[in-house]
Amino acid sequence: MKRVNLTDRTRFLNEETRVRSRTSLSAFQIVTWATVGLAGGLVVGFALAEWVGDVNAPRVRRAARRMRQPVSPELLTPAGIARATAAALAADPELRDLGLHVTLVSRGTVELHGWVRSRAERARAGRLARGVAGVETVINSILVRGEDDRTHTPGYLATDQSA
Repeated sequence: MKRVNLTDRTRFLNEETRVRSRTSLSAFQIVTWATVGLAGGLVVGFALAEWVGDVNAPRVRRAARRMRQPVSPELLTPAGIARATAAALAADPELRDLGLHVTLVSRGTVELHGWVRSRAERARAGRLARGVAGVETVINSILVRGEDDRTHTPGYLATDQSA
C-alpha cells in the first residue's frame, strides 16, 4: 500500500479546484450569454419579418397559384407581364369591349385604367389581373360610370361662403 503525502493531496485538490473554476461558467456569464442570445434572436426575427412581410391567407393563395402556373419566357420581362395582363382582360367576354388599359408600374406591379359599368366589373378586372402569372400587385384605377363621373354629390361640398 502506497502512502500518500498530505501536502501532495492538498496541492492536487487545489489544482483541481483552479481548473474547475476556470472552465465553469459563473451566474453572471450565464445571464450575459442568455441576454446576448435573446437579443440576437429578436434582431434576426425582426429582420426576417420585414423580409418575408405580412403573411395572410390571400397572399399565400396567390403565391400557391403562381407556383402551379407554368411561366412562359415572355412573362419573365415586365413588358411581357403587362401584355399578358392586357390579354387576360381582352379574353374576358364581359370586359372585352370596355377598352381597359394596362400600365406597367414596376416589376410585378400593373395599374388598370378605364371605365366600367359597375363595381362588380371593376372587381372582376382586378381579380383577373391578379391571376396573371408574374403579377404581384394590382393598382385598380378603373372608374365606374354613374359613380366616378359625377362632378359633385349634393351635400358633399361645403356651401359657398363668398357671398
